[in-house]
Amino acid sequence: MAGVSDKARFYLERSVPQLQEFVEKKIFTQVRYDPIHPLQSSAHKLQDEIKAFVKKRSDFEHKVNARGSTPVDFAQYAAWETNLERLRHKRCVRMRIKNDSRYAGPARIFQVLDRGTKKHPGDVALWMSYLECARKAKSTKKFQTVLTAAIRLHPTKPDFWLYAARWSLENDADITVARSYMQRGTRFCNQTKDLWIEYAKLEMIYLAKIAMRRRILGLDVDETIEMVEDDGDGGEDGFATAQDMILISDVKTQTLRPDMIKKIEVDSEAKKDPMDTPALQGAIPMAIYDAARNQPFFCAAVAEAFFNMFSVFTQVRSLPKILQHVLDSMLATYPKDPSTFTCYIRQPIITLDPMSAEFPMALATSLSRVKEAIEEVKDRVALAKKTKAWIEPILLMEDLDQGVNIVLQHIIQRVE
Repeated sequence: MAGVSDKARFYLERSVPQLQEFVEKKIFTQVRYDPIHPLQSSAHKLQDEIKAFVKKRSDFEHKVNARGSTPVDFAQYAAWETNLERLRHKRCVRMRIKNDSRYAGPARIFQVLDRGTKKHPGDVALWMSYLECARKAKSTKKFQTVLTAAIRLHPTKPDFWLYAARWSLENDADITVARSYMQRGTRFCNQTKDLWIEYAKLEMIYLAKIAMRRRILGLDVDETIEMVEDDGDGGEDGFATAQDMILISDVKTQTLRPDMIKKIEVDSEAKKDPMDTPALQGAIPMAIYDAARNQPFFCAAVAEAFFNMFSVFTQVRSLPKILQHVLDSMLATYPKDPSTFTCYIRQPIITLDPMSAEFPMALATSLSRVKEAIEEVKDRVALAKKTKAWIEPILLMEDLDQGVNIVLQHIIQRVE
C-alpha cells in the first residue's frame, strides 16, 4: 500500500505539464522589472512563483492524503486552486496569452473535490461546495453528475433536492423538472418541514413571475378597445370589445368571403380568463399544504410557517384564497393555539400597505379579533410574543400614520 509521500508525489507529477506551460509562456512573471538586470529579475521572479506553487501543492497533498485529513482540508485545497485559476485567467487576459491548459485548472479543482467527497461521503458541506464550483464553472455535465451522486448518497437531505430544483428553475427555466425534484424529495424527506415549505414557495414564485409578466404585458388591465363598426348585432354603441371579436382588417379582402370581412366571433372557451384555471388560482400550493398536514412533523407552528411564507407574495392574485385555506384548516385543527390566533389577527392586513388608505379599516378588523383571541387562546404569553414580532417592524416605518401607530401599540398592550 502506497504511503502518504508516494500519493502526494503521484498527484504532483500530474500537474507538471501545466507548470511547464506557465514557464514557457511566462504567465507567472514579475510586473516590475529591475532596470539594472531585467532578464535576471524576471527569471528569478518566475522561478520563485513556480516554486511557491509546487511547495503549496505539496503541503496540501500531504495534508489531504494523511490519515487524519478532514473535509475542511479538501475545501481549503480546492479554494487555493480556485484562486490560482482566477489569477492565471487575469494574467492571460492582461498579457493576451492563449493558454492551452485553460481547462487544466478547473479539472484540478474538480479532482480535489472528487477525492474529498469519496473520502468523506457523509459531509454535506463538501458536496455543496463541489456543486457550487461546477455551477460557477458552467460545467453542466459535471454538475449533473455530481448532483446525481449526492442525491443517491443522501436522499433524505433536503438541501440537495432544493438545490436541484432551484438550479432547474433559474438556469433552465424549467418548472416541470423543478417540480419533479421537489416531488421526489418530499417522498424521502417526510420528517422535517423545510423541503415542504420550500416546495410551496417554489410554486408561489412561479405564480408571482406569471403575475409580473402579465402586468408588464398589460394583460391584467381591463380596457375596452374600439373595433370595427358593428352592423347592429354588437354592443349598444355599435362597437364590440376586444374580448368579443378579433380584428382582421390587415388581411386582404379578396381572400375572404363577404360575410367574413367584418369580424370573427370568439367562442366561449377563448373568452375565458387564463388566470381562472385551478393551477393559477393557487391549487398547487394549497395541495402541497394539504399533503404536508398528513406528515408526522405537522403542527400549528408548521402551519404558521406556511402562512408566513405565503403572505410574502402579495403580488399573487390568489393569495387571499390561499391564506384563507390555511387559516380555515388551523381554526378547525388547532382552534386555541397561539399560532392560529396570530394568523387570524394578521389576515385582514397582510395584503395591504401600512401607508395605504385601506389599512386603518382593516386594522380595525384585526383589533376586534384581538379581543376574541385574548379570551380563547390557551397561551397568552406566546401570543403576546408572536404579536410583537409582526407589529414592531411596522412601528419602525417612517411616516407611519399617528392613529395607526396608536392602535398597533394598543394591540401590544392588550395581548400583554
